[in-house]
Amino acid sequence: GKGGVGKTSISSALAVELASSFEHDLNVLIVSTDPAHSLGDALDVDLRSGNDNNNNNEESSARPRPTTLSDPLTNLKLHALEVDPRAALLDFQNKLSLFDVSTLSSSIGMDISPQLLEDLGLGELN
Repeated sequence: GKGGVGKTSISSALAVELASSFEHDLNVLIVSTDPAHSLGDALDVDLRSGNDNNNNNEESSARPRPTTLSDPLTNLKLHALEVDPRAALLDFQNKLSLFDVSTLSSSIGMDISPQLLEDLGLGELN
């Protein structure tokens, strides 16, 4: 949507309202793919720390993790994440490049020929 109209402000206010509701016991996750990364500013928290991961597993360290807000209003029920859309797209494209119809066919556990999967267009994913 158009910049400067309040998308992040409204969504973050709604997330705080839902997470702090006494009527409903909700855990709320708010995710932003805005390249400007203004969600952290709206919530007054550094969301970049959610991207730090002490796990040595390469796959898990490449993925950003939600940050749990520890303020007394939301009482650990609000989680926020800023996703870099370019990095997410590259990660998705890399995973698609590993897609193999023959491997999928043999891993389904049913007698499905690779040609049938090709005919369904699944070969176009890589």
